[in-house]
Amino acid sequence: MKNNKVVKFYTEKYDLEKIKIKISNKEILFLIYDDLYYYYLHNNNRFIEASNVNSILNYVYFLNKKYKLEISNFYPVCFCDKTLVIALKTFNTNSTHLQKVKYDSINDKYKKLVLFHKANFETQFISSNIKKEIAMSQKYIRRYKFHEKIIKRYILTDARRKKKEFKELLDKILPNKSSIIDISCGDNSDIFQIAKKKKYNEIVGNDICINYLNTTNNENVIYTNDDIEKNILKDKIYDVSFCKNTLHHLNNLSNINNVLHFLDRISSEIIIVEISNPKKEGGLPKLLNKYLYTKFLKDVGRCYIDFNEFKSIINTNFKNHSIEYQKFTNILGTYMIARITNKGSEKNEN
Repeated sequence: MKNNKVVKFYTEKYDLEKIKIKISNKEILFLIYDDLYYYYLHNNNRFIEASNVNSILNYVYFLNKKYKLEISNFYPVCFCDKTLVIALKTFNTNSTHLQKVKYDSINDKYKKLVLFHKANFETQFISSNIKKEIAMSQKYIRRYKFHEKIIKRYILTDARRKKKEFKELLDKILPNKSSIIDISCGDNSDIFQIAKKKKYNEIVGNDICINYLNTTNNENVIYTNDDIEKNILKDKIYDVSFCKNTLHHLNNLSNINNVLHFLDRISSEIIIVEISNPKKEGGLPKLLNKYLYTKFLKDVGRCYIDFNEFKSIINTNFKNHSIEYQKFTNILGTYMIARITNKGSEKNEN
């Protein structure tokens, strides 16, 4: 079996266990389940299998449409012999095209895999904050699309958000490297465009909410859907990690520290962009946060920090790193920016 680019990507980037059972002759097996641990199989009591899949995200869209599913998350589980297993978590649904069964009714050859999955991945996407974020993105997707297509186009325009100036600043900050991951990209592709211009060989966009991912005009981007607080990525697997407006979506300082440690573990350089506490900013940023983002878009962000708190948290977590701070202000408020470089990485460049 010759690995395609999806299998190659998960082989290189993730620390996946290899289970010595042969369950398929295809490249990928999709383990579909829901919150109640019902599993979704073909009428022949087999999980969906496929080869020549070039994008897991696009295949998820295909499966949703074909089988009337509501897949909310996908992530890699393991290899069974040479077959990559991808878990697809769906909202509980009565699909007319697939069987919905409990563990006892599953084909015996799958039971070892199913037990492995539940034992090792039961805590994926179940923290209260993440579950709420995913649920809100699903429930209020029309409001989100209205915000993207109407509010951003006619009210909070690119000019008012100083998008051109912000992209120019990011262009100066982003180093000339080979690989980058945006750990919570949403539908924003600014960093992807800049990385492409700088000829990055590998550009990855991750977000916990599938509904926010936008593949339009981003054919060169690989999309993932990992819970960044519970992941199995290998160490130092990316040159750069980019983290924009993520920290305020976390529950507390402990969660923020966990994410910062994760960024340091997987990459040599880190760029963090975070909106300053809108309540302390006052004025229009405070009103936008209260009425547009919180009440209308149901944004679950609550852990806002100001610039002094931002610098204190960054300095505490990256004592042996070189750190550069900047600010950028537009109609939405003040963006706090930190470029963090591992000193060992700096020496290698020099």
